[in-house]
Amino acid sequence: MNLIIMRTELKQLYRNKWLLVLSSLILALFVYAGWNGKKRTEQRDQSIKLAINEMKQQDKLLLARLDSLKKGYKLDLPSWQYPTQPTATGNYNPRIAAFPSANLSFIAIGQSDIFTHYVKPTINDDAISLSFTELSSPVRLLFGNFDLSFVLIYLLPLIVIAFCYNILSIEKESGSFRVVAANPVRIHQWLLQKTILRFLVMALIIMAGLTLSLITNGASLNYTAFKFYLAVMLYALFWFGLCFIVNLFGYSSEKNAVTLLGLWILLVLMVPSVINQLSASIYPMPSRTILINEVRKAQAAADKAQDKILDEFLRDHPEIVVSREAEEGTAYRWWQRYFASKEVVEKQMMPLLKKFDQKLVQQQHLERRLRFLSPSVMMQDVLNELAKTSTDHYRAYRQCVSRFTKKWKDFFIPMVYAEKEFTKEMVNKWPQFTFNESKIASRFIYNIAGLFLFSLIIVLIGFIMNLFKF
Repeated sequence: MNLIIMRTELKQLYRNKWLLVLSSLILALFVYAGWNGKKRTEQRDQSIKLAINEMKQQDKLLLARLDSLKKGYKLDLPSWQYPTQPTATGNYNPRIAAFPSANLSFIAIGQSDIFTHYVKPTINDDAISLSFTELSSPVRLLFGNFDLSFVLIYLLPLIVIAFCYNILSIEKESGSFRVVAANPVRIHQWLLQKTILRFLVMALIIMAGLTLSLITNGASLNYTAFKFYLAVMLYALFWFGLCFIVNLFGYSSEKNAVTLLGLWILLVLMVPSVINQLSASIYPMPSRTILINEVRKAQAAADKAQDKILDEFLRDHPEIVVSREAEEGTAYRWWQRYFASKEVVEKQMMPLLKKFDQKLVQQQHLERRLRFLSPSVMMQDVLNELAKTSTDHYRAYRQCVSRFTKKWKDFFIPMVYAEKEFTKEMVNKWPQFTFNESKIASRFIYNIAGLFLFSLIIVLIGFIMNLFKF
C-alpha cells in the first residue's frame, strides 16, 4: 500500500504544473541571488585590489625619493613631508589592512554591507579614530541585500508552505479523500508519506539550484559547501514538519494557509526583531556623542599641558631619551609633544572604549542564547559563519587591525623621540598586516543541532497530536 501511495503521489506531482512553476522559481531565485551576492563580493575584492596597487605605487615613489635624498638631491616637498621624517612615512605610506572575501562570502552579505573591508592605519590613528564603517545606501540597509541567505531564510519557507499547505485539505475538498479513507491505511501515515515524498522532491530541486548557483559563481564544492547543504536541508525539513502538523488538524486550505503564514511571520519576522530589541534594551550602548565630547575635552586639556606631559612621558620611558634634547620649535619637538599627549588621552579614554565593547559583547551573547527561539535566527548565524561575514569575523578583524596599528606606531614613534631618520633599509623591516581567523569560535555544531532538534520536535508533536486525533 505504501508503494501505491508513493507512486500515485509522484504521478500527481508530475502532472501538476504547480510543481514546474515552483521548480523554475527556485532555480531562478537561487541563481539570481547567488549572482547578486557575487557581484557584491567582487566589488569588495576589487576595492581591496585597487588599494593594494595604490600602496605599491606609493612604495615605489617612497624608494625613489629616498634614493634621491641619499644622492643629495632636493625634493619639491615641504621639509616635514620628506620621507626621511618617520612621521611623514608613517602617515603617507600606510599598509593595507584588508579583509578579503571567502569562498562562500556571496551566500550571505551579513555585516559586509555596513563595514569596510580595508583600512589604512597610520601613526596618528588610535582605537577612537579608526573607522570600520562605510557609507551605504539607506535603501539597501533598510531592505537588506538580495542574496542566497535572504532567499533561503525568508522565501524558501513560503515556497514550502505553498507546496504543502493543502496536502490533506485538497483531498477533502476534491472528494478523493473518501477513496483514501476506504483503504486499510492510517491517515497520519498516509499524510506523513506524502509529506516525506514532497520533501524529497523539493530537496532534489533545492540541491540542484544550490549546486548550480555555487558552480556558476565559482565556489568550490568542498567541505564548507557540504555544511551549507546540510543547514539548508535541516531548515527546509523544519518547515515541512510544520506543514505536516498544520495539515493534521484537518482545516480547510484557506485556514491552513493563514495559519502557516502566521507562523512564518512569528518565527521569521517577529521573534528575531524581539530578540534584537530585547538585547538592546537590557544592554543599551553608551552614547557615542558623549564619548566624542570626552575625547575632545581630554585632548584640549592635554594640549594645554604638552610640555609637562612630555617631560613625564620621557621620565617613564628613559630608554628612548637621546643625549641631546630637540630644539624648541623643531618638527621633532612638536611631534614628541603630540604623541605624548595623545598617549595620555588614549589611556583616559580606554575605560569608555572598554564599556562600549563590553556592552556590544553582552548584546551578542544574549542574542546567541536566545537564537534557539527561532530557526531563522540559527540559520542566519550558520550562513554568516560559513560566508565569514558574521559579527565574530568582523570583531576579530577589528582586533587584528588594532594590534597592527600598535605595531605600526611602535615602529615609527620611537624614531621621533630618538630623532632618528627613516632610511631605505628600514622598508623591509616594517610590520605587515595579517588577519588571523584561528581564534574565532565556531558555533556551527550548536546551530545545526538546534535546527535538527527543531525539526525533530515538530515531527514528534505531529505524532503526539495524531495519537489523540485519529
